[in-house]
Amino acid sequence: MRSVSAPAIAVLACSLLSAQTPAPPQTARQALIEMFFGSAPNHLEKHLPDATRKTLQQLDSGDGRSLLSEFSMLSAAAKAGGANLQTFDSGPTLVSVDQSDKAAEHIEITVERDDLMGDEDQIELALHVTTTGKEQTLPFIPRFTFSMKSEADVWRLNEISVTVRVPLADPDFLKTIEDRQRAQNEQTTIWSLRTVAESEKAYSKMQGSYACSLSALAKKNSDGKMFFWDTQLASGKKNGYIYAISSCDAAHYKIVAEPSVPDSGQRAFCSDEGGTIRAATDGKATTCLSSGEAVENERAEYPKHVLVAQAAQPSAEAPAAVQPKPQSPVAPPLRIRVSEGVSSAFLKTKVPPIYPGDAGRIQGAVVLQAIISKTGDVQSLKTLSGPPILVAAAIDAVKQWKYKPYLLNGNPVEVETKITVEFAPSRP
Repeated sequence: MRSVSAPAIAVLACSLLSAQTPAPPQTARQALIEMFFGSAPNHLEKHLPDATRKTLQQLDSGDGRSLLSEFSMLSAAAKAGGANLQTFDSGPTLVSVDQSDKAAEHIEITVERDDLMGDEDQIELALHVTTTGKEQTLPFIPRFTFSMKSEADVWRLNEISVTVRVPLADPDFLKTIEDRQRAQNEQTTIWSLRTVAESEKAYSKMQGSYACSLSALAKKNSDGKMFFWDTQLASGKKNGYIYAISSCDAAHYKIVAEPSVPDSGQRAFCSDEGGTIRAATDGKATTCLSSGEAVENERAEYPKHVLVAQAAQPSAEAPAAVQPKPQSPVAPPLRIRVSEGVSSAFLKTKVPPIYPGDAGRIQGAVVLQAIISKTGDVQSLKTLSGPPILVAAAIDAVKQWKYKPYLLNGNPVEVETKITVEFAPSRP
């Protein structure tokens, strides 16, 4: 009988072992990704409880498709729209989306919490929108918690919880809301002045002179015609601005729009029978009339850190000299802002603080604002809150922390985040 060589036995043993080793079970996180972004025909209903699946399949949307099938098509529609969508089985990011038609816009869904207890798992997610390298402050901060339960070796979604946080005392949040509202007010004012200009032209053509008040433009003439229907504008007050027509006669008029709140940071706007709209940064109507800068072709002058969903369209009647110039490509972002939960996942080396000897048994937390360099070093720190006697110890410790580089589109970027250092002295 021929003996079997040792290498052949080793190969045979490895084959038997690999055949007997089952594939690792799917995690709750992988099930959540498959549920919303899978491609199999049953990728969604597979992860729903039986009772839920049966109920949804019985509900018809009116065109022969169930509500469940329509919901399943959401991710397919996003991909068909050209979005670069990536999902991650591990790490701080669950989903990353780059809009193909908005090169500067990046959307991330991050994992803030993943609590696995036996056959149940709670995954908390947060939404982050970044434009030209700066994270946008939304009107509110939503958090989504998905409660998963393993049944028959399949993770199923049992509950979705949504919480909303509005940080009313956060200066950065308030500043962004203020800038967004200011930009909206200014854009509405520009549109309103254009409305007045067109209405004055129509009024002059019919009446032989310009209207010397906004209310006159809103009144019906002998033919029962109104020159504009904006009753709020006709009152002289709209979106935080006061409007007035002055220096008016048959052949001339001037109209101004001044912020109703002095020193609000909003510009004043003005125009005349020529139709050119001008603006004054000091918010004074008199300055606008005397030396205002033309904004005739301005469509929206939002602050750079405010998300803008409007593209300027050049006027076909405008001369070539005033056509908007093509924008240059957006440079890669130098710094982005991430939540503390996201940045903590990149922490490699954490040096604990040394409790101050003269602090007694003071307990508390020191919150720091940190800038982390492209190489993962703590570049600068700023104290946001905490007991003053503990601040120096917290800063000394955090300066020694080391992070993994944060990559955006494959390139390391600086990160702005918050760091909380807890002080809890041990009892004797």
